[in-house]
Amino acid sequence: MATQAAKWVLGHRAALVETQDRYGMVYIRTPPHTPGPPPHYHEDATELFLVIRGELNVVCDGHVVTLGPGQSYVAPKGSVHTFANNGDTEAEWVTSYAPDGFQTFFADFGIDATESGARERSVAPDLLRRVGAECGNYGMILAEMPQPGSA
Repeated sequence: MATQAAKWVLGHRAALVETQDRYGMVYIRTPPHTPGPPPHYHEDATELFLVIRGELNVVCDGHVVTLGPGQSYVAPKGSVHTFANNGDTEAEWVTSYAPDGFQTFFADFGIDATESGARERSVAPDLLRRVGAECGNYGMILAEMPQPGSA
């Protein structure tokens, strides 16, 4: 798997995977007890979550799914979703986007993993404010999570 240099993005260690522009793919390692981004949807992309090691909790349109090694989940375009590692061990996983494009979010908001304090800087209040203000430019729209069974 050809990946670019790792960056810390919102508390997750992420490396873009080369896909020849067919779809976007990011290899991620999430420390234990690490939340994901605020609930959001993608205007033009379906997102796949595939766990390699550990566990990942995915919440999509109010439904919670806990994924273990070899398990995957697809968040359809327009579905409100988020994720977290609520476990006691690191989660190793891959996310993929179709069509490609959203992976540039990771490149643009990431802090080079070799820099001192990169993980802490990736969740600093000023960076979080910037992400909130600019994520719509990447087709990531912040939204309220629907309650299960609501229309």
